[in-house]
Amino acid sequence: MPHRILDGTPIPGTGGRGLTSDRHVPRRKLSDSVADKLSELITSGEFPVGTRLPAEKDLAQQFGVGRSSMREAIRVLEAAGYVQTTHGVGVFVINNRPTTISLELTLGGGYTMSDLFEVRIALEGKSAELAASRLTDHHREKMVSFLAAASDPGISEAEFVRLDGSFHRQIAEASGNPLLLYMWESIAPQFEEYSLRVIGLPGRLEHAHADHLGMLEAISARDTARAARLAREHVQTVQRELSGVTADPSSALRTYHDRAVASAAATGAGDSDEDVHDENHGEDDH
Repeated sequence: MPHRILDGTPIPGTGGRGLTSDRHVPRRKLSDSVADKLSELITSGEFPVGTRLPAEKDLAQQFGVGRSSMREAIRVLEAAGYVQTTHGVGVFVINNRPTTISLELTLGGGYTMSDLFEVRIALEGKSAELAASRLTDHHREKMVSFLAAASDPGISEAEFVRLDGSFHRQIAEASGNPLLLYMWESIAPQFEEYSLRVIGLPGRLEHAHADHLGMLEAISARDTARAARLAREHVQTVQRELSGVTADPSSALRTYHDRAVASAAATGAGDSDEDVHDENHGEDDH
């Protein structure tokens, strides 16, 4: 049953777009940036599931970074479930969607996802509570437009994340407390970075959108207690999901990996032992 806002009208499936924001993003580790770019190549199909990545030294040269940064980026992708390393053979793509995200993964500014979750639970719960009691037609219309745009079946993950951030910011603005808005904007870079990392998890986009619709319904109904509870639960649900995901790939992904290893071994296309086992002797970044 579709969520309905105030006058019983369903939230439309199309509508206005979210607001853009040129925020300053704190400097990130080079290896994290490389991991993001490499994961994009995997999800786009340039490195399909079952293929072996180029040798570490070749990837480092292609990305214009040192081998230590590339090595760390590969470890990040392995922890996220994208790739698996077989010593003496190479690094193989086993999944084009993330399977695990560590809650202790470092975000911009040196904060962790756990840091972000703890702040969001407190901040967004209070923002939603006050927004429900102080909602104006202007803020309601903005929220509806963001969620309408986000409901587009063909929306990209990056666009959904942008609208997601705009929706949460609008709740903080609707609270009528400028300090709550200031606090939201202070964590917005970390929120965007975290969101881009987790949005590809199975069902995450759909779950997030459903949560947003419920939050908007409670805020529009001026149900302060329910709005606060749903806002907190929205964050806590993601936290539980990430805590429960394992890094162990499924049997199907293992099959991809095993076949790729067998193929590489048969053709002699794998990295030499010298390439794979040079982790302590690789070229450092300068």
